[in-house]
Amino acid sequence: MNGRERITCALRRDVPDCVPVFEWFVDAAVGEALVGSGDIIDIVDRLDLDGINLRPTYEKRFLDDVTFVDEWGTRRQLTGDVLPAVRESPIPDITRHRAYTFPDPQAPHRFTAIESALQRFGDRKALVLNLRDGFSDMRDLLGYEGSLMSLLLEPVAYRELLERAVEYNLAVAAAARARYGLEIVATTDDIANASGLLISPATYFELIAPQFRQAIQGYKALGYLCIKHCDGNVDAVSDYWVESGIDCLDPIDPSGGYTMAAMKARYGHRICLKGNIDCTGQLCTGSPDDVREEVRQCLQAGAPGGGFILSSSNTIHRGVKPENFRAMVAAAREYGQYPRHA
Repeated sequence: MNGRERITCALRRDVPDCVPVFEWFVDAAVGEALVGSGDIIDIVDRLDLDGINLRPTYEKRFLDDVTFVDEWGTRRQLTGDVLPAVRESPIPDITRHRAYTFPDPQAPHRFTAIESALQRFGDRKALVLNLRDGFSDMRDLLGYEGSLMSLLLEPVAYRELLERAVEYNLAVAAAARARYGLEIVATTDDIANASGLLISPATYFELIAPQFRQAIQGYKALGYLCIKHCDGNVDAVSDYWVESGIDCLDPIDPSGGYTMAAMKARYGHRICLKGNIDCTGQLCTGSPDDVREEVRQCLQAGAPGGGFILSSSNTIHRGVKPENFRAMVAAAREYGQYPRHA
């Protein structure tokens, strides 16, 4: 099997030849140390990961050396860290959101990253289209504080704008599916931390849940397999997400109190699971042997019967030791062969 076949097989809760491995993000410095390149396409190729996470491409207009405005109208500032800081969001008043125009979902440059990956990999790797289910778009359009306050103060306008955000993501997904035949979409909207949801469950189910289901069912209707990512403790919503049609839950976050064994018992008969090598633990502070042992235990819990993808518990960030990420991938290949765990 190649990487695309392994990941699609796992997402359908079947048993591939070995447990697939891929990451949402690998820090450029980690990539440079391991393969001599910070380009994610080079990293995936040279480490022989099974899939690559790809976002739509949005152009930037620089106002000075460190400040730029993207196509969404969000002004950001480079800080030297991985993510630029948001300085201004494009919708200052949610009650006037109808005046805001979303970027063109079919702009010629929108799928530049996808085309680059296709040129390198063809159909050898799983190309995972990273879109959203609405919540993170609301954060970017309104600002974090503005988004959370609008939930309480302007619920009708919040619902209307959220519907528009979901419609936009579905339009991008439809264009990518029609042009390139992509098979997998992932929504990486974080709505929880280690202690639970960022908002009350009642508010979530009243204002956000219906549009989450609309997003997932819309992706499914287009023919996609759907991965849902969210860090933290998602007990309040995980059953609803599964019932809404997701094919995979990620990352089974140890900081949220989850073990792979417990989540395999809870959901393994219904969905694929992805995770959960702790990216705040042994990947940062342990030795390669420590990481190999954690991988072995994770595979022992998650791999039996298929429906499992091995990854970190979030991303391979700058704090991860390069040699530990290499040990993680090598251990997955060594211990993740079927039918050993089938």
